[in-house]
Amino acid sequence: MPVAAAAPVAPAPLAVALDQNPGPGASADILAGKDSELGPERGALELVGGDGNMTHGYGHARLVALRGMMVTSAGVVQGELTQQSRFGYSGNYGNVSLTHDFSEDYYSTVAVGTGNSPLFPSWRVDTTGYRKFGSERQYVAGVGAYYAKGNESARADQGLLFTGIGYFTGLVMEGGVRLNWANPGTILGPSQYIAATFGNDDHRAIIVRYEHAKETYKVLPGGPELVNFKSNTASIQWRQRITRDSLLLALLEYYQSPLYDRLSLTLGWRWSFR
Repeated sequence: MPVAAAAPVAPAPLAVALDQNPGPGASADILAGKDSELGPERGALELVGGDGNMTHGYGHARLVALRGMMVTSAGVVQGELTQQSRFGYSGNYGNVSLTHDFSEDYYSTVAVGTGNSPLFPSWRVDTTGYRKFGSERQYVAGVGAYYAKGNESARADQGLLFTGIGYFTGLVMEGGVRLNWANPGTILGPSQYIAATFGNDDHRAIIVRYEHAKETYKVLPGGPELVNFKSNTASIQWRQRITRDSLLLALLEYYQSPLYDRLSLTLGWRWSFR
């Protein structure tokens, strides 16, 4: 199978539901860079920081995150620790996931996380199963589910995620639909996204992404509020190989909603261990 889409830098904070998990991922072999001309990774670290300016006097949205990846006998283990602040709140979140290949055609990812403050879920669990198709297994379909318990007594989200990935020469296409039910009220807030990766981490990868979402509850200066509006997010990410074992990461993102707009820049560095 061709080299997968590069694992993204953490996006600037966007709280569509209590969602702080990565998007759909590649199989364990791809995450470890099995097909990379530089040789497979045994592990990796990413350190990123970002700042976003929000309109209408809402100030800044900031983040710092440390991510890690390690290849084990059970599969690829990934973890993240992040600190974010916006709307007068500051919070921390940590998660760990395992991607396991059951066969050449099937793999899965299971993730758990915990956080504090209204910005993050108190705890969250995700599971997604994937199936490869095509003569070279170049197409992937995934179905996932998640549950997130908020740090406020009445807040909780649950949902389903349907994803598709296509691997082509020099290009990876990805799209998905999420159905999120937010409580209190069991309010449906669906979202759809599409992304394209040009190139790969061996040299340079450019990732463009667009998401359209119906947002339900959103953390604002007075706390979580039911907003019930639609938003759009567009981003472009640049991943540039600097040395055999290091990458420069840059992400520019624009978020638009009836309440405010936000322009964010995130910069980071990735170290590989082979």
